[in-house]
Amino acid sequence: MRKTLVLIFFLSGASALIFEALWFRLAGLSLGNSVWSASLVLAAFMGGLALGNGLVARMHERLAHPLRIYAALEFAIGLGGIAVVLLLPQMSGLLGPLLGNLTDTPLLLNAVRLTIAFTILLIPAIAMGATLPVIVHALTRQNPNFGSNIGRLYGWNTLGATLGAFSAELVFVPILGVVSSGLIALVLNLTAAVIALRLSKDIESDATPAPAESTQSGPISWRSRRFLAVAFLSGALMLALEVVWFRFLLLTMPGT
Repeated sequence: MRKTLVLIFFLSGASALIFEALWFRLAGLSLGNSVWSASLVLAAFMGGLALGNGLVARMHERLAHPLRIYAALEFAIGLGGIAVVLLLPQMSGLLGPLLGNLTDTPLLLNAVRLTIAFTILLIPAIAMGATLPVIVHALTRQNPNFGSNIGRLYGWNTLGATLGAFSAELVFVPILGVVSSGLIALVLNLTAAVIALRLSKDIESDATPAPAESTQSGPISWRSRRFLAVAFLSGALMLALEVVWFRFLLLTMPGT
């Protein structure tokens, strides 16, 4: 089971970064090839991951069939991701008639456009964020070593993401185009979903799952809050650096 879960999470990581690379391209076309469009995609992508993780963290005790939920999330990512690929280039045309009276106030117009684009990108990103805690929950039922599980899954997911990012820009988009590249990412998500469903039939179908252990925890201690603050600041610094790197790259390379 562990090897199968690692495989499907590898595919999920590749798909996620193919979609993100395509969103960067399309946001550049819709909003301008600037650090603002790059920041928008990054903020929506990472914000969605945070929201998805947080939602699962609140309801993890009720996840009776985590692999089925994971499969549903992969379907949602694939369909939501390809919907963004198809909708984002049409955004200016669709919003033009609605926002025409804001042309005299460009600051407000841009704020509305960025908010709408952010919301469109956020929806599939939330499903992406929910996949890690759900799949870790499924694997922890078989192997209670939480640290080992999350390290292995996240490592392979990140490796798949690296492959997906390079493949999108170096192979798929130049040869197949943006929409076909999005369809490849969709197929990867659907493949991961189907494998997870088949695995769930072998493991979860007979069953009434074992009753969840009582893990009621009290308020977060101040020691724990310090760890959370360190994680928060680390994430803020890393994404700020990434935006700075984008800005420097745009000085010397095409905005793709």
